[in-house]
Amino acid sequence: MSEKMIQVKVFRFDPSVDKEPYYQSFKVPLIKGMSAMSVLDFIYQNLDGTVAYYDHAGCDLGICGRCTGRVNGKPGLFCQTIIHEDTILEPISKSKVIKDLVAQREG
Repeated sequence: MSEKMIQVKVFRFDPSVDKEPYYQSFKVPLIKGMSAMSVLDFIYQNLDGTVAYYDHAGCDLGICGRCTGRVNGKPGLFCQTIIHEDTILEPISKSKVIKDLVAQREG
């Protein structure tokens, strides 16, 4: 049984270390119905434990909005956005990045 693999490009930037933002590519198995959050969880748990993103016990409910980001350039909740193909994951605001996909929130 072979799993379909997709390429996921993740925005990376740590202002305390990096001069410029960059994208890091990961190969991730595509599982039907997986969310962008599931993709990030897979990357964090299996490929690179340094990727920073909002993840907490209440996620997957689409209530708090903490995991808001851009999936293929469109704003949405990582926990609610289903992935079907190669994907680019970015913070909602690249100008207020704390680290990687974690951006300073308004208000």
